Amino acid sequence: MNKSSAKPFDLSTLPSVDALLQHVEALDLPHNMKKNEARAMLTEIRQQAAKGKSIGLENLTDQFDERLGKIAKSLRKVINGTGVVIHTNLGRSPLSAEMLQAMELLRDSYVNLELDLDNGRRGNRHDHLRPWIRALTQAENGILVNNNAAAVLLALNSLADKKEVIISRGQLVEIGGSFRIPEILRKAGSKLVEVGTTNRTHLKDYESAITPRTRLLLWVHSSNYKITGFTKEVSLQELVELGSKHSLPVMADLGSGALVPIDQFGLQREPLVSEIIRAGVDVVTFSTDKLLGGPQGGIIAGKQNLIQKIEKNNLLRALRPDKTQILLTLQGLKAFTKVSEIPEHVPIYHDLLTDVATLKIRAESIKFQVSNAHISVVIIDTQAQVGSGASPSESMTSVGISIKHARLKAAKIASYLRANQPAIMGRINDDVFMIDLKAVREAEVAAIVQALNSLKA
Repeated sequence: MNKSSAKPFDLSTLPSVDALLQHVEALDLPHNMKKNEARAMLTEIRQQAAKGKSIGLENLTDQFDERLGKIAKSLRKVINGTGVVIHTNLGRSPLSAEMLQAMELLRDSYVNLELDLDNGRRGNRHDHLRPWIRALTQAENGILVNNNAAAVLLALNSLADKKEVIISRGQLVEIGGSFRIPEILRKAGSKLVEVGTTNRTHLKDYESAITPRTRLLLWVHSSNYKITGFTKEVSLQELVELGSKHSLPVMADLGSGALVPIDQFGLQREPLVSEIIRAGVDVVTFSTDKLLGGPQGGIIAGKQNLIQKIEKNNLLRALRPDKTQILLTLQGLKAFTKVSEIPEHVPIYHDLLTDVATLKIRAESIKFQVSNAHISVVIIDTQAQVGSGASPSESMTSVGISIKHARLKAAKIASYLRANQPAIMGRINDDVFMIDLKAVREAEVAAIVQALNSLKA
């Protein structure tokens, strides 16, 4: 039956907005929110009916309850069975127990965010983190802003507003959320000067592009992709020497920003922030919610005179961190007090260090405890990733479980587990749903077992 001959739905039985509101009167949500959602739900039903689509008019009050419930509990705990340790869609790095304990300082209490307790005068919020940034990056100075995109924007706007910034074409990257280096340069007020080609850039390309309007040489770490084959890139050391020759600062955007070598986990080595600083780079930007294991944020570290100039930019007020972000980042930095040691109590590093033997025991525990007659669980070898642009072409040996249901397809299993409390995220390979255990905690095994045992047709 086509749309023109489809039998129209009888919408006369639809409840009124008031009737729906009476049903949820006891819910502790704003009245206007409940009214808006009631109207939206009824409008959606009418629109579906007008298109001749099948709609369920039964149990509308229950549907309304569920709709409001999703709003009331929008941010939920998720068990990460995707095999991606630092998962952008899942909040990147999970916070450590030490970070959450530090939050007690803010419970029903004021703090000296911008107060110098020695003299009673106004202080600088950046001073709480400055000594730690200096120590761990070996930079002369450093500050924290909202995220790494903000760090790049602020640094460029401070150092090269309305002036030229030279960058290799091979480094004009796009990261998540369509964030592109050329666009951030334009937003910062800088003029982009591309040199070289996608796969090959030489030092002479940079030098020949320098003009009296040039203010910065920009180097971007291509952390989320790799170009192989017939390639050539100018090293940071060469770029620093060129910048020194022409009295031009060199800025490096590292993205993830490793403070300890991640090749200890069998991955390709990421450049350390301290190594970049020692190479003579003037300004470095990197994230705090990736390999640092902290909350969302971006650090700008570098030469004293340049960081001071960046701090004087009025744009910083729009990008500055609050007390919560500063406190959590401070705890994140404290985890790297001994930079020669792996901070095992940081969740992402604990996950990276969990060996295959331990993961196999975890998988066997799940398989043994699942007693659902409709489900078959098979232990499989998998490949996990660090995620969020770190070592994009590298993978780690991991262990997972594949789950098949007698009557449900993989997509339906995935949908059911996402609706679970807590939500369980896995991935689908060749129409088979699987849970990679690389980032699954031992304490989360029971929740997975319970969810699988309750999975019915």
